[in-house]
Amino acid sequence: MFRKLLTDLRARIAAARHASTGGPAFWKQHLWRLLAWPIGAVVMLGLAWLILFQQLHAERKQLELRTLQDARTLANGYAQQILREVDTVEQTARYVKYDWESRQGDVHLGFADEHGLFVDGARMLVSVVDAEGRVLTSTAPTTLSPAAAAYILPRVQRGIPVNFFVDEVPIDSRSGSRHRLLFAWELSDRDGKFADAVVVAVDPAYFTMSDAEAVFREDGLQALVGDDGRTRALRSEGTAGTVRQPGFVHAAPLRLSAGSMLVGDGAWFGDGRPRFVGWQHIDRRGVNAVVGLDYQAALAPWDAMRSAWISSALLGTTTVVLFTLLAMSNSLRLARRDNDLRVIRDTYRMATEASNEGFYMLRPEWDDDGAVKDFEVIDCNRRAAELVAREPRELIGKKVTELYEGEVLETRMQSLRRAMDTGYNEVTLGRPHDSFPAKWVTLKMFRYGDNLAVSARDVTEDRVHEEELLRRSNEDPLTRLPNRYWVEGHLRDAIARAERENKMFALLFIDLDGFKAINDTWGHAAGDELLCTAAHRLKEAVRPHDCVTRFGGDEFVIVLDNITDPFDAAQASERIQRAFRRSIRLSYGEYVVGASIGISLFPTDGKEPRELLQNADVAMYSAKTSDRGSYRFFDGKFHDQLKARLERIRELRHALAHDQFVMYYEPRVDLADGSITSFEALVRWVHPTRGVVSPAEFVPLVEETGLVLKLGDLVIDKVCAQLALWAKNGDKLVPVSINVSPRQFNDTDVAQTLRRALEAHGVDPSLIEVELTESSVMNETASVVSAIQAIRQTGIKVLLDDFGTGYSSLSQLYKLRFDGLKIDRAFIVQLGKTEGGIVIVRAIVTMARALAMRIVAEGVETMEQVDMLRALDCDEIQGYLISKAMPPAESQPVARNFVVMEA
Repeated sequence: MFRKLLTDLRARIAAARHASTGGPAFWKQHLWRLLAWPIGAVVMLGLAWLILFQQLHAERKQLELRTLQDARTLANGYAQQILREVDTVEQTARYVKYDWESRQGDVHLGFADEHGLFVDGARMLVSVVDAEGRVLTSTAPTTLSPAAAAYILPRVQRGIPVNFFVDEVPIDSRSGSRHRLLFAWELSDRDGKFADAVVVAVDPAYFTMSDAEAVFREDGLQALVGDDGRTRALRSEGTAGTVRQPGFVHAAPLRLSAGSMLVGDGAWFGDGRPRFVGWQHIDRRGVNAVVGLDYQAALAPWDAMRSAWISSALLGTTTVVLFTLLAMSNSLRLARRDNDLRVIRDTYRMATEASNEGFYMLRPEWDDDGAVKDFEVIDCNRRAAELVAREPRELIGKKVTELYEGEVLETRMQSLRRAMDTGYNEVTLGRPHDSFPAKWVTLKMFRYGDNLAVSARDVTEDRVHEEELLRRSNEDPLTRLPNRYWVEGHLRDAIARAERENKMFALLFIDLDGFKAINDTWGHAAGDELLCTAAHRLKEAVRPHDCVTRFGGDEFVIVLDNITDPFDAAQASERIQRAFRRSIRLSYGEYVVGASIGISLFPTDGKEPRELLQNADVAMYSAKTSDRGSYRFFDGKFHDQLKARLERIRELRHALAHDQFVMYYEPRVDLADGSITSFEALVRWVHPTRGVVSPAEFVPLVEETGLVLKLGDLVIDKVCAQLALWAKNGDKLVPVSINVSPRQFNDTDVAQTLRRALEAHGVDPSLIEVELTESSVMNETASVVSAIQAIRQTGIKVLLDDFGTGYSSLSQLYKLRFDGLKIDRAFIVQLGKTEGGIVIVRAIVTMARALAMRIVAEGVETMEQVDMLRALDCDEIQGYLISKAMPPAESQPVARNFVVMEA
C-alpha cells in the first residue's frame, strides 16, 4: 500500500509538471503545500516519541522504586523469620542447659531426641562438648572440627554466645564437605564456672524454608549474609533447576542496618545478573537477611508495556506517514483543482460577459422578524446591467427596492422570496419601463447558501413566436375566426364569469344549408369563398362583443354573452337567418344558402363546455331535419330521438360486423312476351329482435353515416355468391342488377370491387348489371366518365336508375353511354291520371330510343299502366303487379312467364 501511494504521488507530480497551467514549475509553485505535511508530521511524531520515551522512563523509575521497596519489605520479613528460627535454636539450647545443669552433666541427648523433645530435630543437631572439644553427648553422631573448637570454646568460656559460625563437615564417600551453621552457649557447674558447652549445628536450609513465591521465581534469591560478607545460607535456583551454593553470593559489607539498592556491577552474584537487593540486619547475631529480586523479571511488565506502546507508536507512525503521503498527494491534487477552478472561473466570467444572458448575485436583507425585506445586487455581468438599462458599476450595490416600485416591485419580491423559500423559482415577467430593452424576460433563481443566483434571458422573440403559434392554433386560417380549440377555452371563462356574476349566456351552433352541394359541384375553391362570406355575414349579424368562431367544415359557433332571457338568442338567430336570405355572389355564380341554428343556454342546458356544445349541436340537427333554415332551442325529447338514432347506427355497425343482411330479388319482365329478363337485387336487414327491417328505414342512415361503402361491397359479394350458387344447377340464368349508391360510386373503385367479386366466385360478367342514380353522375366529370367506362369494359352493363328525379341532360346521357334507363316510379304513377304524365314518359322513351338505350318502367302496379307503357313502346317493367322482392330460391325462377295484357 505504501508503494502504491508513492507511485500515485509520483504520477500526480508528473501530471502536475506537464499541466498546461504551469508546466514543470507547477509543483514548485506549490512546494510549500507538499513540504508542510511532512514537516508537520516530523514535528508531531518527534513530540509523540519524546513524550512516549519520557513516559516509559517515568514508568520504569516508578517500577524500580516499587521493586526496591518490595525488596526491602521482603528482607524485613525474611529477618523476622530468621529471628523466629534463631529463637527456636536458642530455646533448644536453653532446654539442654537447664537439663544439664539440673543433673550436673548426667544428660543423654540421644534419648531426648528419640522422645521428640527437640523441635525440628531433622535439621538441628544438638551436642555437648567439653573444654577440649570432645563431644560428650549428641542427638546424632557428630564431631567438632578443630577450627570450630578453636573458635567456639574460647568465646564460650568467656561467656560469649556463638551465632552462625560456618563449619565445614566432611561427607563420607564423597569428595567435599557439608556446610552447617553452629550456635554455642556455655554450661556452668555449681560454682558458676565453665564446665562444658552446648553446640547446636543447624542445616543452612533451615533458615531458607520460607514460602516466598515472589522471591524465588525467575532468578530471585534469599541469603543469610554475615557482617563479614560471608554467606551463611542461600536459597536460589539457577537455570534448568540447578541449586546454587552459598558461594554464589559475594556480598560487600553492609553499612546500614536495613536498606535496598540495585546491584548491577556483577561483583555480588556469580551469574553477573543485576538484581534489586533488600537487606535487614539481625541485631546481636552478626548476620543480615538479604533478598534479591531479578532485575529482568521485575521489569518484565514494563518491558511488555514498552513493547506494546512502541508497537502502537510504530503503527501510529506508519499511519501518520501514510496519511502524510496521502495529504501530499491530495494537496497537489487540490492545488491543481484550485488552479483549474480559477481558470474555469475566469473563463466562465469571460463567457458570462460575452453571453446574451444576464447573471446576478443577490444578497438578502432580513428584518427583525426573520423575513426577507430586500435584496442587494452584489455582482452581475454586462448583459444583466443592460437588461435594466444600467452599467454594471451602477447596478452593483443597488437594492431591488431601488430598481422597481409599485406592483412591479411586489411581483419581483414575491418571485425572489419564493426562490429563497423553495431553493428554485422560474418566472417570465414583462418589462416595467419602456426604457428597458427586453419586453419579456425569463428569470431563473437558484438559492446558493444564503444568496440567490439569478439568470435573466431576453425571451421577447420567443414570446412573440409563442403568441403567434397560439394565435395560429386558435385561429381558423381560412376565415380568420377563432377555431374550435379556442371556443372551448373561451367557454370555460364564460361559464366562470357567468357563475360569478349570476348571468345567462347562449351558444348558437350554425350549419350552412346547401354548402355541400356547392362544394361538391364547383369544388373547394367555391366552398372556401362561400365560408369566408358566411363568416363576414355572421359577424355583421351579431353584437360587436359576441364571439363568432368556425367550429369546422360549414359549422360555426357563436357565444352570446350577457343575455337576459332566451328571447335575445332568438332575435340573434333571426338576424342571422335574414342575413343569409340574401343571395351570395361568388366567382362561380350567385347562390342562396340557409343557416340551420341550434341554441343551448347556460345554465339550463348545461354547465360544462362540451355539454353546451353537444346540446347546441343536437338542437341544430333538430332544426336541420325538421325545417332547414330555421332555429331551434335545445329539447331533451329530440335529444332522446337523436340518441335512438345513434343507437340505430350502432346496431347497423354491429349488423355489418356480424352479417345480418340478406338479398331479396325483384324480377323485371319483358312487355312483349312476359318473360323475366333480369332481377334487381335489394338488400334487407334481418334484425335479431325486430325481424326484417325495411330498406327505407336504414338505407338513408347508412348513406348518411358512410356505412354504405362497406354495405355496398357486401351486397356485391353476396349477389356474386348467389349467382355462383344458382350456376351450379346448370340452369339458364338472367342478369342481376346491383344498386350502387352515389357515395360508393364517387368514393371507391366500383369496377375493381366488381372484378374481385366476379373472380372470387367465378361468375360471368354478363350476369351482372349496375344501376347508378342521376345524382351519382351529375357532374359529368372525366372521373365519372372513366369510372363508367371501366365498369363496361369489365363486361357489365350500366343502367341509369330513377331517371327524371335529377338534373341529367341529353348531352350527359350521350357522353356517358348507358345501356339502359329506368323511369322513376313517380312518373309511372301519373299515367292515366294526368296528360302530363303521358307526355313526360313519351319524351323519356323517345330520348332513350334515340340513344339506343333499353327502357325499364319502375313501380308498375296496374294493368292500365301496362297498356299505356306498351303503347309508348317501353321495353320492360317491374313492380308489385309483377312480383314483390323475394328471397332467393334454390334455382333462379326464369322459366315463368307473366300475363302482361288484359284478357
